[in-house]
Amino acid sequence: MNYEHGGNIYNYNDNDIIDFSANINPLGMPMKVREAVMNSAYLWEKYPDPECIALRKILSETEDIPYRNIVTGNGADDLIYRIVHAFKPKKAVICVPTFGEYEKALEETGCTVDSLFLKEENDFCVTADILDMLTPDVDILFLCSPNNPTGQLIPFELLKKISEKCMETNILFVCDECFMGFAENSGTYSLKQYINRNSIILKAFTKLYAMPGLRLGYALCGSENNAEKLQKSGQFWSVSVPAQAAGIAAVKEKKYVCESIGYVKKEREFLGSQLKKYGIKVFPSAANYLLFKGDKQLDDKLIEKGILIRNCANYRGLCDGFYRIAVRTHEENKLLISAIVRCING
Repeated sequence: MNYEHGGNIYNYNDNDIIDFSANINPLGMPMKVREAVMNSAYLWEKYPDPECIALRKILSETEDIPYRNIVTGNGADDLIYRIVHAFKPKKAVICVPTFGEYEKALEETGCTVDSLFLKEENDFCVTADILDMLTPDVDILFLCSPNNPTGQLIPFELLKKISEKCMETNILFVCDECFMGFAENSGTYSLKQYINRNSIILKAFTKLYAMPGLRLGYALCGSENNAEKLQKSGQFWSVSVPAQAAGIAAVKEKKYVCESIGYVKKEREFLGSQLKKYGIKVFPSAANYLLFKGDKQLDDKLIEKGILIRNCANYRGLCDGFYRIAVRTHEENKLLISAIVRCING
């Protein structure tokens, strides 16, 4: 399997590339977060706090989760690998298409992976079929909501049943909510309302606060024991000084988050309606990106016009012709639509 990700603009020499392949908040990093990073420079000659106490305590207030149940990491990806190495599952369940790092991390430890293939005719929604796969021989379940690359949320009634089934069968349920911050009424769809000792929720500052270069994620654990086990897995100094400073500042940016949700929704609807107008199949999304079906060479044609989109052919469960585009600024989104129209018209 090819584990290529979006956002790899370093493969291109042209500085004028508009990157729609990486799902980053189009409003950019909040100014106060930038300032917090720069103001932390006097501490860069010291090792970072390995336990991220200050950051975890402010996250505890925001998430209403005991700080001892929170583990920080070098992005959510880091925590995925640390979870797998900490709990050493023998059998896992995932849905596909989804973020490829779950399967990659599991395969590295020799874990057997059973996959539920989501159906295009259901808009790639997670369905109750997943419950039949949660048998006592399963050790861990990875789900993503909103899912990457589909943008689909798991219905809250089904999420509750999944959480309860995992408790009954003693399955560790890891729910990746890194894009949940872009969804309206996100609290309704979060696993937090059904969290139990077998739950781990993954979150990240990367997407919502537009700080992928700083690498900062965290896990909300339903069990303090599981949090301690996860904390001991992986590298000791996993979060840098500037990343910790950025996280503490970002948590306070409530107005910015509200503005982001509204802006992304408006631009996502604009992109979707424009694509549909030209006969392109677009799938529903609650995140800051859209999955659509187009010409098999569309990404190559667009890169010639200075636009990079995410070819999703390397996602299991998808094939050539599926693409993911990030929601960017209105002007950039108009440029994308114009370029796609030119590609369609030859």
